[in-house]
Amino acid sequence: MSGTPGASIGVLHEDKIIYKHNYGYRDVEAQIAPDEHTIFHIASLSKSFTAASIGILVEEGKMSWDTPIREILPDFKHINETINNEATILDFMSHRTGLAPKNMLWLHEFAGVELRRNETLRMASYLETVFDFRTQWLYSNWGYAIADQIIQRLSGQTWGTFLRHRILTPLGLDRTISEHSSKTENVAQAYMALSDGSPFHLPRPSVEDGVIMEGAVGLQSSVRDLLMYAQKLMEAADDQTARKTTSTEGSPLKQLPTILQGHINLSQTVSELERSYALGWIRTMLPGPLGTVGLNPMYVDAMPLVGKGLAEPEMIIHHQGSLIDFLSSIHLIPSTRTAVVVLTNSMSNNDAADWLGQLILEAVLDNPDQNDYVKLAKDSVEASNHLWVRMAEELEESRIPDTPVRELSSYEGSYYNVVKDWHMELWVEEGELHMCHQDDRSQAYQLKHYNYDSFSWLLSRDETARRGLFPVTWTEYYLLAFGQGKDGQIDHVIWKHDPSVPEGETFKRLSGSAPEKGLPLMASAGKQNLLGAKG
Repeated sequence: MSGTPGASIGVLHEDKIIYKHNYGYRDVEAQIAPDEHTIFHIASLSKSFTAASIGILVEEGKMSWDTPIREILPDFKHINETINNEATILDFMSHRTGLAPKNMLWLHEFAGVELRRNETLRMASYLETVFDFRTQWLYSNWGYAIADQIIQRLSGQTWGTFLRHRILTPLGLDRTISEHSSKTENVAQAYMALSDGSPFHLPRPSVEDGVIMEGAVGLQSSVRDLLMYAQKLMEAADDQTARKTTSTEGSPLKQLPTILQGHINLSQTVSELERSYALGWIRTMLPGPLGTVGLNPMYVDAMPLVGKGLAEPEMIIHHQGSLIDFLSSIHLIPSTRTAVVVLTNSMSNNDAADWLGQLILEAVLDNPDQNDYVKLAKDSVEASNHLWVRMAEELEESRIPDTPVRELSSYEGSYYNVVKDWHMELWVEEGELHMCHQDDRSQAYQLKHYNYDSFSWLLSRDETARRGLFPVTWTEYYLLAFGQGKDGQIDHVIWKHDPSVPEGETFKRLSGSAPEKGLPLMASAGKQNLLGAKG
């Protein structure tokens, strides 16, 4: 149905593993099934491990939760004075800075990355301000990319080495890794679902120790390891809460009262039941909607209420993970030391790991009024496929036909962002205009004239899957609007690649050799607004 070739599922209840089951194939071509030790990319489930690493540094007095980022990482120089002077790692890891996510500038085709790790602070320093500081929640991976920079700066070790020595090895998580190795056995192969649900084999994601976004999405793990981790996490959290302390004897997990505490509400809507973001975890008091950071909210009008038949409210601590080729979910019920873990090896036509996790959670809770997850799965797959049809229709409905177009050579050139570490290249070949990112012409896109100085590049759902691209379903993402300078010549292009920045981002056309990277942001801030209305 969803296009998920393999899934590993495990349930811990009252500190005992009560259920484990594996479905399908970890390797479709070889017809090999997964098991509880099969290693999957866990994407954003990595965030809680990065938060735990920061907790160790805080416990050791190397920093505090209130230390401004710039005091640890002087190269962080945001154009917004408040964020530059006051933003802390707690602000970034709880997603309350109000800064734009800009995910599409680091994600590359085939689960690759488009930026180097040493460009993290330069990129984070120019993210647009979407909301006022500490007023609203806006999910972003950049806070955890900054966190892995802090870990290396204060510990003298790479993010992966610190994790291995200080958390993974002490907890006995020997199937949780931060780097690729051909010697690693029993790993899940990577797939993207085509529109008919069939799996398309792709390379495994390249994010690992030493690569940008390692702290946000860089870990790989197994169901067995994640159940063990959840058990030790809940044990230590109970101990630290009961004793009003920040450490537990024999446990590497520190500062859990802060890590598991809600720091910003997920919604501006006032509610008696908590829905908040902690650090690498979401807190939801049932009855309430789950799956907040998964893919399913893209495919349904509203996420279903979970636990609506429960006699008493129940706190759930949870998260979803989505990375090209892999989806995952984890749900904890602290009151009964319960954990539900689902790992899958496909970017499917819905978020199967999320629906499965919610289904099993309601079963464990013995909820008498459970949601129909089979129907939800079917409806979300149908909606997912229809979105691509709808985007094509919307583009055509909004297009002004028969408008003039310049000579295609007028648009050729390289167009750079403000800090000049990301660019798109355009060129004419065989009478057609083409585009690629970061000089990778092996991944070229043919542009079609839309109207006036605008061009479209909408792909089909299956083309998107075969290229290993994240399934973006925002229509304006697939439009490039070129603009001219005072001399009447094309000198910039506007790309609306981030829905939180509806006016889009301007990329300036530059000629000659590649520019020097790293605009001195603070020095040039002055009266000039480099980022537009929300700068």
